[in-house]
Amino acid sequence: MDAQQIRAALPRWRHELHAHAEEGWTEFWTTARVAAILQGLGLSPRVGAEAIDRTARMGLPSAQRLAAARRRAQGEGADEALLHRMGDCTGAVVDIGPQAAPVALALRFDLDALPLTESHSPEHAPAAGGYASRHAGQCHACGHDAHTALGLGLAALLRTGPELRRRVRLLFQPAEEGVRGAAAMLDQVRGIPRFLAVHIGLGLPTGTLATGAVGLMASTKFDAVFSGRAAHAAKAPQQGRDALKGAATALLGLHDLPRYGDGESRIHVGELRGGGARNVVADRAVLRGETRAITCEMADDLFARARDVLEGAAAMYGLGCRISVVGQAPAAASDADLAARLAMLARSLRTEHGKPLFAHVQERVDMGASDDAAVFMRAVQADGGRAAYAILGSSLKAGHHAPNFDLDEACLWPGLLWLEAVCRAIASDDTTA
Repeated sequence: MDAQQIRAALPRWRHELHAHAEEGWTEFWTTARVAAILQGLGLSPRVGAEAIDRTARMGLPSAQRLAAARRRAQGEGADEALLHRMGDCTGAVVDIGPQAAPVALALRFDLDALPLTESHSPEHAPAAGGYASRHAGQCHACGHDAHTALGLGLAALLRTGPELRRRVRLLFQPAEEGVRGAAAMLDQVRGIPRFLAVHIGLGLPTGTLATGAVGLMASTKFDAVFSGRAAHAAKAPQQGRDALKGAATALLGLHDLPRYGDGESRIHVGELRGGGARNVVADRAVLRGETRAITCEMADDLFARARDVLEGAAAMYGLGCRISVVGQAPAAASDADLAARLAMLARSLRTEHGKPLFAHVQERVDMGASDDAAVFMRAVQADGGRAAYAILGSSLKAGHHAPNFDLDEACLWPGLLWLEAVCRAIASDDTTA
């Protein structure tokens, strides 16, 4: 593929991925499609169980759901040989450059969609263009489809130009939503001196690039299952143990927890369900929530307090309470020296008409949210390397995680040219050896 073919393929790949939206750990079609494109470029991706520590997966769906997603991928034409290699795992890793050379840089591109029903309004471009999600209750409402398209475009561009002096590793990561997937790919960044993750949008307009996000918040995602005893709600309520009341009390208690005066913190319950009939004391309820804080210490303390609230509410109503951590990521911040270099490279790039490729480049931006790229960042930094989290501006039709979310695809080609420049510069830099 030449540069113009790659440029034309970017939105096409994004639309194809958008239409096959798959939640975390069920990205079988997506993984197979990514791997097939990489193979078509003459690369040798590792997929599924070849790239993932299956014992480190968090928030894993049931075996039945995984099997159903795999069957669906087969029915939608996923390559059988690739599915066989994947086993029950998703995700892919590919190295580009001389096999004998060390890896100078790892980049993360997330694959998964959200458990959300996409808008079918005629004003919504994916619906109008015929590439809205074909999977009910799952859609790309955060931009991961575009991230994956960027990863594929980067692989193609790096293959068309001069051979790299050192290798670049592309991680196509499953299950970012819920910060569940990075821990299972952690071995893929061990000993690598540079790491970069990129997210599209996040409040920055098209034409803007921020190369060093700070304030990635530590987060713990948890499920609490309350178990009680069913009884007739009128004849013998005293014989029951109301799991739903216990869970509702816990919800209010969680939101009453004080926040911290010396840094941002968040607590949120996104789902509460239980019971089955209006005249039966509920014997089971499930509460799903999250805590976030600007430091790992605050986050640990907030989750410990949340645990106390959950267990205390259960004790009030004579209930059992099983708390499971289903996702977790630390706090993180980009290294300023790497962010400065990434910004310098962005400012040096020009369009074919000689204008700056980006209207505005900044070296620092406050994240104010969580991403399990922080797992990779902290691991690389702990080994003495440098890591950055960049935000590629895109004017959005609606906010992230909204049913009518859509992005401005005009951001893709400039973002891709910048990523190529980053890879070529770092792979040729003796300081990263």
